[in-house]
Amino acid sequence: MVMNLVKRLLDKKVLVHVFCWVLFIIYELSTIYFISGRIERPYVYLIYYPINISYFYANVYLLNQIFDHPKSDYFKGLPKMALAFALYMLIKLIADYFLDKNSQNIANPFVYVQGFYNRNIVRGFYFLVLSIFYWAAGHISHFRKQSLMAERQRLIVEKDKAEIETQLAKSRSAFYQQQINPHLLFNALNFVYSKVQEHSDEAAHCVWLLAEIMHFSLQQTEADGKINLVDEMAQIRNLLEINAYRFPVGIVLTMNGEFQRHRIIPLILLTLTENIFKHGDLTNANMPALLHLEIDANGHFFFRSQNLKKAKNTKFARQQLGLQNVRIRLDGAYPEKYRLNITELKDIFELTLTINL
Repeated sequence: MVMNLVKRLLDKKVLVHVFCWVLFIIYELSTIYFISGRIERPYVYLIYYPINISYFYANVYLLNQIFDHPKSDYFKGLPKMALAFALYMLIKLIADYFLDKNSQNIANPFVYVQGFYNRNIVRGFYFLVLSIFYWAAGHISHFRKQSLMAERQRLIVEKDKAEIETQLAKSRSAFYQQQINPHLLFNALNFVYSKVQEHSDEAAHCVWLLAEIMHFSLQQTEADGKINLVDEMAQIRNLLEINAYRFPVGIVLTMNGEFQRHRIIPLILLTLTENIFKHGDLTNANMPALLHLEIDANGHFFFRSQNLKKAKNTKFARQQLGLQNVRIRLDGAYPEKYRLNITELKDIFELTLTINL
């Protein structure tokens, strides 16, 4: 208890107030001595100044109660101020009566009190005005700090907006990097398809699947940049079917949920699936790659892939353009609504993506 009291008294703000009051008292007593050539006995000031200073802080407290409360009631506040003034006057008059050496010689105390009444009113209004100025100065400083904070917050918002626009530009650039001239592409694929079909239906079918995937990657999205999730799932199946000719083991695909009810930005899942073929070892029949896609009734989408590492890979290629593009586009479309985690074990890569669609 004592230590807490000492800490409060040694508080920087308290020390500043004490220092200011000491200067104020020195100023007043010096002025009185300069004008009249004399001052009262010290104990008189030791009683009067605590009364005046207490009244000063009582007014500051009441002003805070009146104006800083969420439901300010000015009609209740003003009577409290008047009551504080009346109490101050009563205490001052009592102090005047007992401190003046001539008070005992006056038969009627009211006559004695009347002689100090006007002086105490002036003194009371003086400290009332001081307290109002002190309270107003503190609030001006407070409002200025709030204004500066609001301005700082506005600058932060503008900075964030600029960063979002930059991310959007990067996202668009990343999307366009995956596109090539569609006329050149489909003319070439049609020619290859017609030639290959003469020799192999399977090879021609692969060309047709590839054309489907490429057509999907180049088609226009709606205004929000999203497509139906089912369309993306169809292209994942096409990609798996093409690579089934290349990798006998392939990928074990499992799906759960009603995908047709939800929409997503295109090529995200397709790129992540393609990375399995790019970085994974799909030759071990005992440990095939796994791909699980799931969505719940609340629109939380879950993508998980797991595959063996290729022998030549010692580190997961996080800096590959495809994965960078995925992160950029997810940041733009689902800020703080997705998690993309990559786990690299000794022999296994695991990637998980969750999106709140």
